[in-house]
Amino acid sequence: MLTARPGRQVRLTMVLGVTQTLAWASSYYLPAILATPIANDLGIARHWVFAAFSLSLLITAACGPWVGQRIDRFGGRTMLGLSSLVLAAGLGLLALAQGPVGLALSWVIIGVGMAMGLYDAAFATLTRAFGRDARRAITGVTLMAGFASTLGWPLTAWLNSAFGWREACLPGSSGPGLSCRAEGGFPAAGRAQQRFFGTGDAVTVL
Repeated sequence: MLTARPGRQVRLTMVLGVTQTLAWASSYYLPAILATPIANDLGIARHWVFAAFSLSLLITAACGPWVGQRIDRFGGRTMLGLSSLVLAAGLGLLALAQGPVGLALSWVIIGVGMAMGLYDAAFATLTRAFGRDARRAITGVTLMAGFASTLGWPLTAWLNSAFGWREACLPGSSGPGLSCRAEGGFPAAGRAQQRFFGTGDAVTVL
């Protein structure tokens, strides 16, 4: 059985809780607010925006097994960090979209980023790091990220009203970048921390 110092597990829970909140708010929950202004600006029907979003969910599901294998083999730090960059790239492309093709391509990239960095990847990483002790951390991350819509929807609506939907995507593209810095900057101390970050095969936190 894996063991972990409570303080270290709490810190990992806080890091992943914050980054998951940012990732969900800037990806999965985005169309609820921006679908109508995106459709109006691009001159397409609103359902095509949701079709592009649905495509991203299919991409997320298709990439899931590959992401799980990479986390199991190499650890979670690299995957979660890269997910932040992929999400940022997708959101940046979405802000620049001029038609249905750009819209669909941006959501394909966002879908890959969601597969790499949302709950499935985060929970797999915690389980790999802490074993059965990960249950409390997973619960904590879920509770924190549950506020993604509560925080993200009002902020996105305000940004859209004040600046426009393209500009509303830009803070979302910087949010995952901050997530990357938080995940990448977490101190790799202890053997199970090495397991979390994919730098070793040890299973016990000292």
